[in-house]
Amino acid sequence: MRRYYCLPLLATFAVAALASAQQEQAPPRTGDERAPTTSERVGPSDPGLALEVQARLYQQLNSNLSVLVRYGVATLDGVVRTEDDRQHAEAIALAVVGVKGVVNQLAVAPPVTVAAIDNAEVATRQENANIEDSVEQRLRTDAALGSREIRVVADGLTNTVTLSGTVSTEEEKERAGRIAVSAFPIGQVRNQLEVRQRL
Repeated sequence: MRRYYCLPLLATFAVAALASAQQEQAPPRTGDERAPTTSERVGPSDPGLALEVQARLYQQLNSNLSVLVRYGVATLDGVVRTEDDRQHAEAIALAVVGVKGVVNQLAVAPPVTVAAIDNAEVATRQENANIEDSVEQRLRTDAALGSREIRVVADGLTNTVTLSGTVSTEEEKERAGRIAVSAFPIGQVRNQLEVRQRL
């Protein structure tokens, strides 16, 4: 099972190798632009704008891209899947109130890299499903826990299984944790089960 954990890392390294190093750049200036005053040299809203742009890019493109904002100009850096994504990212950044311009340094990943990322994501999803099935089957065979509403979520990237839902006693909670550990001995188990007395 461990071989699948390497795939997302390899894909991440491939993307990182293609991404250009982020460089801080001052916004382009024209001859009639006045020089920023001392109070304008470090815009207090720039870090907040960068976080806002980055959050929107992640929500709408599902991509972790680098964003630097200086003097209201957002510089985007990283790798996207398509040219459409590259243009969309620029539009997303410009839609953030306070962003006056965008320097788009995003690169479009080659098809081979996109395929590698897709394959790694498919492999990770399949591995997560296999782990969840294994833990759930063990829990179902337990006389008491088999009737409890226990949700199992596996995360191959963090090598973690999370249990959530409700059980009747602390003993059931502890037993569910032990069963999950025995079904997934190579990872970590987060036992977030709640104890609720059943009437």
